Amino acid sequence: MVVDRLDKRRLMIVMDIARAALVACVPVVATHSLPAVYALSFLMATAGVLFDPARLAILPEIVPPKRLLRANSLLSTGENLTEILGWASAGLLLASLSTTVAFQLDAVTFGVSAVALGLMRYREPDHGTRGHTARSFGRELREGFGLLLSDRRLRENTVMIVVCTAGLGAVYPLTFFFALHVLDGGAGTFSALEAVVGAGFFIGSLALVALAPQVHKGRAMIGGLAVMGACIAVFAVSWSVWSAAVPLAIFGIANAVVLIAVDTYLQEIVPHSIRGRVLAMRFTITQGMYAFSVLLGAALAGVFRAPALLIAAGAVLSLSSLTGLILPTVRDS
Repeated sequence: MVVDRLDKRRLMIVMDIARAALVACVPVVATHSLPAVYALSFLMATAGVLFDPARLAILPEIVPPKRLLRANSLLSTGENLTEILGWASAGLLLASLSTTVAFQLDAVTFGVSAVALGLMRYREPDHGTRGHTARSFGRELREGFGLLLSDRRLRENTVMIVVCTAGLGAVYPLTFFFALHVLDGGAGTFSALEAVVGAGFFIGSLALVALAPQVHKGRAMIGGLAVMGACIAVFAVSWSVWSAAVPLAIFGIANAVVLIAVDTYLQEIVPHSIRGRVLAMRFTITQGMYAFSVLLGAALAGVFRAPALLIAAGAVLSLSSLTGLILPTVRDS
C-alpha cells in the first residue's frame, strides 16, 4: 500500500539509505547483543519488502511495454552478476580485512544504489492516492487484495507460484544437508553448489536478453517449472559436486526464465494505479509460503534423508508446472 502512496523512486532511495545505516550498525551491535542483531536483520528484511515491490512497479513506468521482458532480463542479469561477484569477494574481504570493514563496504553498496536511483530520470504518475486518510488506506488494502482474488489471470498465476514456492523453499536447506551428509562436504561445498545455481541464473537471464521477442511467457513459466522439478530430482541422486553441477546449472537457467517471465507478466496485467499494492500483497503471500517451506524442509531433514526430500520438493515443483498447464490464463499468457 505504501508503494502506491509514495513516489516509488524516493521510497527506494529511503530504503537504500536505511539499509546502509542498518548494515553499518551490525558489527557495532554484534559486540553487545545478539538479539539486537536479529532486530537489525528484521528491519533490513522489512526495508527489502518495501524496496522490491517498488522496483517491480516502477519498471513499467520507465520502459516501453515491448521492451519490458528484455528490461527485466537485463535487471536480473545485473543483479545476479553483482551477487556472484559479492560471493567471490566476500571470502577475500574477510581474509584480508576485518569483518567490520566488510560490513562497511556492504553499506557503501546501498549508498551507491541510492545515488544511482537519484540520478535516474523519472516522474511519478499521479495516481490521486496521496494524502488520503487512514480509512482510505484500508480501502486501498481491500482493493489490492480484491483484485488479486477477482482477476482470474492474477489469481491463477498466484496459485501456480504458491505451489512453486512450496517446493522451492525446501530446496535451499535441503541442499545444505545434501552437501553435508551425502557429498561429505561442508559450508564450502554448499557455497559451490549455490554458486553453480547462480551461474546458471546469470546465463538464463542473459539468454532472455537476446531471445526476449521470441519468448512466450506462459510456455516459459510452465516449461521452466517442469525443468526445475526434473533438475532437482536428478540432483538428488548425484554423487559428487561435479555430477551435481549440471542439473543445478540447468535449474538456475530455468529459474531465471520462470522468474523473469512471471515478473513481466504481472507488470503487464496489473493497472499502474494499484500495481504497488497488488505486487506487495502477492509478494507477502509467496514469500510467506517460501519461508514456511524453508522451515519445513529444515525440520524434515532431521527425520528423513535429504535425497528423498529433494525428490519430493522436485515433485512439488513439477506439480506447479502441471497446475499452470491446467489453468488456461497461465497457459495462454
